[in-house]
Amino acid sequence: MSPVTSRARFARALLVVLFLPALLAACAGISPSGLVAAARLDPLNSDPGAITVGVGLPETIRLRDGDAILRIAFTREGADEAVVDEAVPLAVAEGASRADAPRAEPGERIFLAGVAADDAARFRAAQARIRALRAQGVRGSGSLTVTVRAGCRTGEVPDTLPTRTFLRTSPDAGFATLTRSPDLFALLGEEAARGLRERLVPC
Repeated sequence: MSPVTSRARFARALLVVLFLPALLAACAGISPSGLVAAARLDPLNSDPGAITVGVGLPETIRLRDGDAILRIAFTREGADEAVVDEAVPLAVAEGASRADAPRAEPGERIFLAGVAADDAARFRAAQARIRALRAQGVRGSGSLTVTVRAGCRTGEVPDTLPTRTFLRTSPDAGFATLTRSPDLFALLGEEAARGLRERLVPC
């Protein structure tokens, strides 16, 4: 399989998931610039330290170190379980302290998440294992996912949860908008929305 094909297959699996499983990413509107940024990403060779994900949330919502994870996995063709599966926690910083961060909209707070230096080695080792399998002719599918699995709030749970997500694939590139949703609560069923509200614990 050519490197271009391998990159495309991984890029199509790139998801930014907010608090809930991949269903949410499918519901949110994916922007053309986000698709281009994902297509440019080479998951098997990109430096994990160069990948930064931005998340825009209501200003009363906070993300902390470890609330988001970056996961790379590879599953052999016909298998149910991944033969390579590595997840690393992401270090989170507020975008207000970074000149290169996406501009926040009124009432919004931007968070930037990236791989800490101490965790990058594990991620690179997983990339190397997948490259070795590819070199041996092993067929399969890969996925690269960023999951925001927790968060906290400084006030009451907001009535609506507008969100934006961004991706930057190298320090020299700008942030591309991946998704925008005026209200994630509205995209979910009643039970799922209730579960999401419960996950937003007081800070």
